[in-house]
Amino acid sequence: MLNRSLQLPVRALAVFGVCAAMAGPAAGAAAAAGPATTSVTYQGHRFQVPADWPVVDLRENPSACVRFDRHAVYLGTPGAAQDCPSRLTGRTEALLIEPKADTGITTGTTDNPSARELSATAPGIRVTAGYAADPARMQDILRRAGLHPAASGRTTSPTAAPALAPALTPAALPRTITDFVGKGFETCAAPSSGAMDTWINASPYRAVGIYIGGARSCAQPNLTAGWVQHQASAGWRFMPIYAGVQAWSISNPAAQGAASADEAIAQAAALGFGPGSTLYDDMENYDSSRYSGAVLSYLAAWTERLHARGYLSGVYSSASSGIADLARNAARYTMPDVIWTARWNENPDTSDPVVPASLWANHQRIHQYRGDKSESYGGVTMNIDADYLDVGVSRGPKPTTVMRVDTVAGGSVYDNQRNSDGSWDGVALLDGNGGITQVATAALTDGTFHVQTLAGGKVFDNQRNRDGSWTGANLVDGSGGISAVSSVGLTDGTLHVQTVADGKVFDNQRNSDGSWTGANLVDGSGSISAVSSARLSDGTLHVQTIADGKVFDNQRNRDGTWTGANLLDGNGHIAAVSAAGLPDGTLHVQTLVSGNVYDNQRNTDGTWTGANTLDQNGHIAAVSAAGLADGTLHVQTVVSGNVYDNQRNRDGSWTGASLLDGNGDISALSAAAVTS
Repeated sequence: MLNRSLQLPVRALAVFGVCAAMAGPAAGAAAAAGPATTSVTYQGHRFQVPADWPVVDLRENPSACVRFDRHAVYLGTPGAAQDCPSRLTGRTEALLIEPKADTGITTGTTDNPSARELSATAPGIRVTAGYAADPARMQDILRRAGLHPAASGRTTSPTAAPALAPALTPAALPRTITDFVGKGFETCAAPSSGAMDTWINASPYRAVGIYIGGARSCAQPNLTAGWVQHQASAGWRFMPIYAGVQAWSISNPAAQGAASADEAIAQAAALGFGPGSTLYDDMENYDSSRYSGAVLSYLAAWTERLHARGYLSGVYSSASSGIADLARNAARYTMPDVIWTARWNENPDTSDPVVPASLWANHQRIHQYRGDKSESYGGVTMNIDADYLDVGVSRGPKPTTVMRVDTVAGGSVYDNQRNSDGSWDGVALLDGNGGITQVATAALTDGTFHVQTLAGGKVFDNQRNRDGSWTGANLVDGSGGISAVSSVGLTDGTLHVQTVADGKVFDNQRNSDGSWTGANLVDGSGSISAVSSARLSDGTLHVQTIADGKVFDNQRNRDGTWTGANLLDGNGHIAAVSAAGLPDGTLHVQTLVSGNVYDNQRNTDGTWTGANTLDQNGHIAAVSAAGLADGTLHVQTVVSGNVYDNQRNRDGSWTGASLLDGNGDISALSAAAVTS
């Protein structure tokens, strides 16, 4: 997301065994044939590197940021308080050459293609060599310095090393260590324990993002199992980030996604993060028109491998690319458990216009709302990205989505639930008023379900709580002249109930605190006979009205303004209408003409595809619809007092009408999807 320039001091060094000399014209024809190089000698090894690479002495510059996103040579041990930008991306050719104590390990080199990193060791020295697409250049530098080259993906050890004691297994962290609700931050390099101790007491942050592996752009001298244990004991929670394969480098999505997950698990486990922890793949912004399919396949493989090994999956990406692609394709690929959306709008919340409220709705979101800002607390300044977390996936069961279909029979309302496995729970009496003529339904982001009933020209609201209990009927509009009703819940937690009175449509808003703002005129044409409504994944509300047998679409924008009525279907004989939004951002409007039902699709670009025949029964009297989180659309029809359910699959095909309720006396109905 950020790749800020940082001046690197260049030294011609002759200290602690370091010297640098330019190979210039005196080097003869061989030098003239290729680019100029500099000879850098450290701990008895001579590295021949390009002359334009800065050489940074970390002993003289302990706060220098050791970064692998630009060409450089770093000599010495990275400091505990590196002055790094909050976020760097990508890898290129760079060298970190460190001293190390002799511990019996002899010369060997490992190539980690996923991290794009060569790790070489020899007596008294350890070298980390980052690279871009081709490791051969860095292999050659290591070989010329007397460090043995590596075969891809394995360690070479020409001389045997004495057996070492097994590495200590870090104490397992609780599985909830990656769950948190509140503010967090991340930096390119893990801060020192001293900085973290200060910020836990002085800052508003209680969660920290750490880059555990992959093609990290910053050195991580602080990030050890001991560091993680110390921060956990101090009260910090974590966002473990793996800098995985980026969109433009994906060539085998399934294999690369699984390999990234395996390496992320290995790095996470070494730090103490066990099964049940959430690990995040860092997928930086990309061109969706070119890479969407490859990215979605890669992330699906990442998620599936994490799940297979007992970990939870998270994905960090830009709202405009990775997160939007996931939201649009939630029903087509295996989805992560948590999304981490980058949208720098300074709003510390987890709502986003590209993510429907029904998706990742059960403590499954992080929002990076600010980036590349220096903040100071307790005298300690760090350059950070700021986040708001609502993550609780390790604390309870996965969210489920059900469909509730409410029917009117004999003036009473009955509630039917379709479970996530496709089974139905049967019919339960909700309101035995005896005078109800219409019903509307809507689900809210807090997990409640609302059923509006129309009786005697008045509208009442019945709330089903998350525990399954009902609060009874509360008067919404007692004007006495209402002839039709519809409702929908928006991503901001509000409920909108549309009523038709005297041929006009009014919108009643229920705020997230339970209060109502009253009826606002939406369409005053005076000839409206019916109304339906649906929410789209972009946060807009669409209200369809029937006037003189024609259907019009009214859009309420995210800022609360309305764009007016646009003709959708000028058939002239439409008797009823219903609508539902799908996770892919499309809107489906069903129209009832001469006992037949037609489906009209509004595409994400605002165009319409026209009316397609759905059910030509010829005797349909009423229609309703609901879009589920799995990408299916369910259209319910009433024929001879019975209800049938028609399912539109994710690929656009239909499965036909299945009997849902054979009551024989049903006159009206409404359906909605509920996530709990």
